[in-house]
Amino acid sequence: MVLGEKLFEESGKVTGFKVTKVHPIEGVTTEVSFTSDIRGIGRFPSGKNLGSGVMTKYPHGIIDATWHGCLTTMEQGEQFMWWGHEKSKVLENGKITGLNIVTGFTNSQELSWMNSQIIVVEVAGLVTSEEFTANAYEWS
Repeated sequence: MVLGEKLFEESGKVTGFKVTKVHPIEGVTTEVSFTSDIRGIGRFPSGKNLGSGVMTKYPHGIIDATWHGCLTTMEQGEQFMWWGHEKSKVLENGKITGLNIVTGFTNSQELSWMNSQIIVVEVAGLVTSEEFTANAYEWS
């Protein structure tokens, strides 16, 4: 996998959490909502991000999640609707590390270049925290 230019840095917070399933083999499934701030780099816009998804944490520490949401840009208030899939793992010290593969769509002429992007988002957090950080890169 070849990563291109860095697109943005993200810091966010979980705003809602609902356990929907608990199983000794199939893990714990939750519905999660979050908000985050995106600091765009280069031509990627800065803005406010709102998202939610379904996350399953398996007993062996692997996390599988699907996400969707909307980034509203700071300058023009334009929207980029996105969806993604995450694979992460919980390390022995409670740190969470993983990758999201994200694509999306906008009707904005100025941001139309984003419609053909595959974005790789490197995520980090802690099991004991509602906050997370991420760095995103263009997949070339």
